[in-house]
Amino acid sequence: MKLATRCMVALFGPALAACSSAPATTSAATALEPSRKTAALELTYAEPVIVGAAVQAAAGGLPAGRTVDLRWGTVTGGWVIEDYYHFRGKKYSETTSSLGRFRIDSSGRLRARFTIPEDYGGVHEVIATIDGAAVAQSAINVTQTFALTPSSGPAGTPIELKVTGLGWRTMESTWVVNWDNQDLGFVSAAGTRGAAVARFRATGPPGDHVVKVYTGWQGLGYLNYEQSPVAALPRPQFTFRTTPGDVAPGEYSEPYPPQPAPKPELRRAGARLSLTPAQGPGGTRAVLTGDGFAPGGAMRLVWETSVGSRVSGQGFAAQEAEVGAVSADAGGRIDATFTIPEDVGGLHRLVLRSGADEVARAYFAIETRIVEMTPRAGPAGTPVTIHLKGVGWTEYDNIYVATYDNAYMGYACGFNSRGDVVINFTATGETGAHLIDLYPGIYQGPPTEPQQLYRLPQLTYADDHPGNKIPALRFTFEVTSRRERRPLTSR
Repeated sequence: MKLATRCMVALFGPALAACSSAPATTSAATALEPSRKTAALELTYAEPVIVGAAVQAAAGGLPAGRTVDLRWGTVTGGWVIEDYYHFRGKKYSETTSSLGRFRIDSSGRLRARFTIPEDYGGVHEVIATIDGAAVAQSAINVTQTFALTPSSGPAGTPIELKVTGLGWRTMESTWVVNWDNQDLGFVSAAGTRGAAVARFRATGPPGDHVVKVYTGWQGLGYLNYEQSPVAALPRPQFTFRTTPGDVAPGEYSEPYPPQPAPKPELRRAGARLSLTPAQGPGGTRAVLTGDGFAPGGAMRLVWETSVGSRVSGQGFAAQEAEVGAVSADAGGRIDATFTIPEDVGGLHRLVLRSGADEVARAYFAIETRIVEMTPRAGPAGTPVTIHLKGVGWTEYDNIYVATYDNAYMGYACGFNSRGDVVINFTATGETGAHLIDLYPGIYQGPPTEPQQLYRLPQLTYADDHPGNKIPALRFTFEVTSRRERRPLTSR
């Protein structure tokens, strides 16, 4: 690494907004007032500048003996979801955070040292302030880092690509993983301050496999990046060595993260309500308990869902179905067991009604589950079916995007079929194990967004998927033999 000094004098404020991928605002609480004379803040650091790197800051001609608050210009924000259903892209607002407080010496010289905080990559302003007024400033460009682990293992080995410093601006925000020159999926950290982990599996015959990470602002690899407007950004390349080893045919779902849900809501003062469990696949037996209800009161338990289609032209609407009857005992307590319906995945309301009046509501999140893959083995050319239930319905979780041996295959949507999804495809390739992976993706969003990452595998699904965090689903099909091609005959 080489040492370098960067010095920049600029007006505070517009520098970040000029590169924004969405309108940015500065709140009064974080705005910094410029002083009449702003000095140059000299920053010295080793290149490349990455998260955790040490930086020295210096400036002269400042008020002797005063204390400087060194501020870091950054943004807050990320993915935007409205009304639980709509995906609205990304939005950010400018802000600053403190890098520390430092004393100006008797000669009016500031000498400070700080480390690059865990944050988005790209250009950040560094501002020395006294009593909220900027007295010296500069900027620093934070670059991205990538680390792939492990570097070898049999087919089916889980691989992690850890990234830091991904930017919030469009051209610095998205990278694409290619496996042996096949488009696998995109990497983002829009809502995780530039740091995330991409997860995928090793595939292919024993030997070396090239893993290339390209920039790709629309989720597709930009091959002639050397000629791009952002040619200086890193495009790392790794080699994964697939070793001999058997992969058992079959399927599994990664662990399902807890889904965010509102607390139960009650219309009766002093009443309490609890639903256990509050998450699981359709068919789960759940228990609704509570107290403080009208003694002896009879209520209906109603399940709320959404039914319809985005592509039929008729839209969708809320729908209710009664799933049970609940009665409070003489003490106003309820204890009812019922079965969660098979339905679209995601959050649903369970409403207790007395007649037409709503008494209370609780929430249950349906998980996607694998019903089966059939068959699990057969010769090349075998028709294969994957059956899922509980696929979601919102703009950001109603699809799974499939790869076959780490190559993009297509996507499947769950809304029109009430979360019941059947995927049919034909097994291909040489004898041995072939991996089919289903990744969360984003179905659709505003057509005016500068970045439209729609219907593509999101490899950073566990950390950075907008809205609900849903797991990847993993399948392995064993090709037992190559079918011989019959020669064409003429009549």
